Amino acid sequence: MDVALAPIIGQRGVAALYRRSLYLAAAAHSWLALQEDPQAPPDLVALKSSIARQPPPEAAAGGVALLQAFHTLLTSLVGPSLTLRLLDAVWTPPSPTSGSSAQDPSP
Repeated sequence: MDVALAPIIGQRGVAALYRRSLYLAAAAHSWLALQEDPQAPPDLVALKSSIARQPPPEAAAGGVALLQAFHTLLTSLVGPSLTLRLLDAVWTPPSPTSGSSAQDPSP
């Protein structure tokens, strides 16, 4: 995402969006409240580690909350059309017919 967004909003803008998204998602998922230095680049290793320590359903819910917050903030900053174009290359949700669903309906 950094490669797609940095030319538009800058490295500091990407970092600010990431931190604000974490803050908003942490309201419902306290384990996302990572202690980060606001001047340092985002620590994605710490985020990955924090997600890995959660039970799978909670990790998924927290990840979705984080991505939704990021998407909402980016949309409010650059508009829905540019957000779609920027994120389309890095975040394409699976289609319902792709065979990869969150729940396996087979017995």
